[in-house]
Amino acid sequence: MDEIIVRVARVLASYPRLRILEYLAQHGETQPTALAEKLHVPLNTISAHLRALTTAGLIQGRKSGPNCHYRLDSPYAGNTLSGKMSRWLLKVLGGPELREDHRGLPEVRDDPPPELRPQLHEAIFEIATAFTDLRRLQILRHLQTQGPATPNELASELSMSKDAVSRHTIKLRRRGLIAPRGRDGRSATYALCSDLKSPIHERMWEIVQATWVERSSRTSGSPR
Repeated sequence: MDEIIVRVARVLASYPRLRILEYLAQHGETQPTALAEKLHVPLNTISAHLRALTTAGLIQGRKSGPNCHYRLDSPYAGNTLSGKMSRWLLKVLGGPELREDHRGLPEVRDDPPPELRPQLHEAIFEIATAFTDLRRLQILRHLQTQGPATPNELASELSMSKDAVSRHTIKLRRRGLIAPRGRDGRSATYALCSDLKSPIHERMWEIVQATWVERSSRTSGSPR
């Protein structure tokens, strides 16, 4: 499942693909040629991005004669990672107004001021990049299930080099998902943050955590 999270996150960590998703969210089903014209992007580049988005299960296409049409709608069920992510992106990119919340990043409301759109894309891009590496997911899941840990403990329990732990904890700190909570000897103790940078960061992190819970329920045979 972590491999799927990484694959979807890597597809989302792209400003051109976020622009495509936003256009589909606001204008509905669209042909690649129209996307290329409206977004001022070469058709072959648009086609490559559409293939990536389709493979990740975030959009789906249909053929009508010689023409293809794409829409922001996952072919997967609503309880899957791709299904949840696609439905959330449709809501957040589909034209609601964006106003700054008390943390200084966009919060969804009712009607779109263009000047806040880049901030929205930056927030989605930033939190997506937290999940584009399997080792970062391992660190996050360990802190979620086992509680705070020092870098030495993470390195030992996750079979990672200390350098790798350092690199990935720095990236997770910059994205506001973890923070040092005092010191144990000479090493900081890291824990998950309870207050994330924005509602965008919070929602994508919730979707990832829900994916872990869903997988755990299936594995243990617990009722869904």
